[in-house]
Amino acid sequence: MLRIISILALLVLAGCSHKKVEVSRVGDSGLSCNEIGYELVELKALRGDIEKKTGFSGRNVGMGLLFWPGVIVNEYNAGKAEDLAMERSKKLVSMFEKKKCSEDVLTEQQRKYDALHTTEKKSN
Repeated sequence: MLRIISILALLVLAGCSHKKVEVSRVGDSGLSCNEIGYELVELKALRGDIEKKTGFSGRNVGMGLLFWPGVIVNEYNAGKAEDLAMERSKKLVSMFEKKKCSEDVLTEQQRKYDALHTTEKKSN
């Protein structure tokens, strides 16, 4: 019985992870305006995904029913992932402004991102 509980606890905790980003990456200085724009759009989507999985979410309710410490771990990991995403966003916005990139780049990259992810959802 203890073994089953331990396995369930490990599975729940494994599901508590959120995608974390590196604030600085090798090659950042060589990014084009389009690449910076696309990363900003991806980070916006990532932050939305983190928000969906925290608070009174299905994920937390399920963990609360099965293994309540998982809720605490999920919220902690989400906070760290959100902080890293915000720091990366700030860095990219600074680079975007230094390169004097056009706001139209963000609009175009958002359109590309939406088209790509709409196609992925339809195929699933």
